[in-house]
Amino acid sequence: MQVRRAGIAVDLQVVGNPSKLAPGIDLTAYRIVQEALTNTVRHSGAGEAAVTVSYEPGYVTVSVTDTGYGPVAAAVGQPAKSAAADLRVPPNSSRERPAAAAGFGLAGIAERVASCGGSLSVGPGVAGGFAVTARLPAP
Repeated sequence: MQVRRAGIAVDLQVVGNPSKLAPGIDLTAYRIVQEALTNTVRHSGAGEAAVTVSYEPGYVTVSVTDTGYGPVAAAVGQPAKSAAADLRVPPNSSRERPAAAAGFGLAGIAERVASCGGSLSVGPGVAGGFAVTARLPAP
């Protein structure tokens, strides 16, 4: 799904000195951005999103934020809970996935990040909306 065609303006920022990433880390970063932007289109009602890729010694941090609704309670009158609590996936998880599934949402992002030895934060953005931030090792 193309985000701009859906009417969402995306701002891209690269911070630090970009360096070549290991293929697995590079693909993981790409898939995180892809899935987070897909979620923005499908669920957020946002008109804007921002993608930031920050290079620092030993790590690359990928952050996707939007200006949408933010985390929404599953039932009316229930407080919204942190999505991070639902994404604890043990490293080397071997859950079976249907081959035909196109994406696995936030749980899929969590699995990808865990498989790389990285860390993940998801939930309300600082200025509202929703944020997905992954810190991945970049030796």
